[in-house]
Amino acid sequence: MSLIFSKTIKNEQKSLPERCSFRKGPAWTNAPKETPGCTCPSGSMTLEAAVVVPILACLFTFVLFFFRVMQVQLCVQDALEDTGRTLSVYAAVKDSQDEKYAVLAKSMFIAKAREDDNIRKFVTGNVFGITFSESSFEGNDICLRVHYQMKFPVSLLGKKSFWLSQQTIYRKWTGWKDELGIQDGDRWVYIAEQGTVYHKTSGCTYLNLSIQSVEDVQIAEYRNESGEKYHKCEFCADKINKFERVYITNYGNKYHTDLNCSGIKRTIEMVRLSDVEGKGACSKCWKE
Repeated sequence: MSLIFSKTIKNEQKSLPERCSFRKGPAWTNAPKETPGCTCPSGSMTLEAAVVVPILACLFTFVLFFFRVMQVQLCVQDALEDTGRTLSVYAAVKDSQDEKYAVLAKSMFIAKAREDDNIRKFVTGNVFGITFSESSFEGNDICLRVHYQMKFPVSLLGKKSFWLSQQTIYRKWTGWKDELGIQDGDRWVYIAEQGTVYHKTSGCTYLNLSIQSVEDVQIAEYRNESGEKYHKCEFCADKINKFERVYITNYGNKYHTDLNCSGIKRTIEMVRLSDVEGKGACSKCWKE
């Protein structure tokens, strides 16, 4: 009788799922620990915000303040320009001393500037805090120079305000004088389109005519400023009808029936004396 021995071989190798199973044990003792929480004090963010926020607020305040400064400067410059233009025209009709110009300049400027809210609110001392101490009115120029203060929105390095300066320059309307010895041939004269003489000034009465209308039946009774009688104009008076009104001037010796007649209509031109040929000097304005 044969004996058969069987040996049961137990497979000690574990299956993959069993090998990879997660379980607690010694194998996990060397696993990396989780990241620890922040060890900083809990009030650090509050401290940073307390420092940064005021700095940013001041920065934005100053940026906006500079736009306000520009706005005030524009308002001051506008008042300066308006004052300069008015004074330059005033000089054409009035020969004033520098002291009077200074008083006029400040009063005109205040009248203009006090209408602006920006100047009244942001300039130290209102419009009366703006000084004209360095303005000049000598010669042919008017130089208006102003100084004023504006307050900082917050104190900056111990300073609460700062100074600003602005100026404008205008020429007085006093005309031109021959102070450089310019030759007579280079001076300006005035001529009419149909005129036979040249004039020293555009204000000559032969250029600026004083025209009046009269009845032709009474023309024999009228005399001009020189005592001369009026005669027919060779250009327009041939068309005259009886009882028609005619036109005369104070210094002319012709009567006209048409206001557009070249004898009374003046188209004035300014030319150099050296360019005038075949014309004589006006007997009225060149003798004055």
